[in-house]
Amino acid sequence: MRQFEKALVRVFSFDIKFTGSKRTIFYRKLFGFSARSSRMDRRGEVKTYSRSYPGLLTSIPHVKLGKSVLAVPIQAAPKLKALFRNPAWQPIELHIFDAFLPPEIRLQAMGSVLATSRIGEETLKDEITALQHLLQQGKANAETLERVNRVLRATDELMKTDWSDGKEFSSRLGAQIALLRKAVRQY
Repeated sequence: MRQFEKALVRVFSFDIKFTGSKRTIFYRKLFGFSARSSRMDRRGEVKTYSRSYPGLLTSIPHVKLGKSVLAVPIQAAPKLKALFRNPAWQPIELHIFDAFLPPEIRLQAMGSVLATSRIGEETLKDEITALQHLLQQGKANAETLERVNRVLRATDELMKTDWSDGKEFSSRLGAQIALLRKAVRQY
């Protein structure tokens, strides 16, 4: 029975009953969005700026099972349930149930969060790589250590929702951030 509990996921099937800007805002709150703007600088050159705005699911492992059907780890379900139950997003038809997902799909969803979650301008995955490189070169200063602490907080939060079999994802990620944890303990 214990093995199956790890594979258990919460599925949200929803049908929003509103349109227009309210619908756009709802999906942006749920999935996040990116925006681009172009401006002309002093020399007359056009500069394009991009910015990503995270949504609720940006930092939660999830799988889209259909157009309006999402599976999330049971530990993350209360956050999603709170969004759907918010009076601002009514009327909405919501069905919540438990299901099982294959381990490879759950592991892939965890990797996707690591690759898309942002820490400042960088993805969490890229920031881990950059900090590893800095620490291996012995370039640990106060700013670097603050970045390390931000990454460790984000990875700890992500590992709380690990839904891979035997916490495989957390084991792999723990090995990747071992140097970062060591740097914090040393300074």
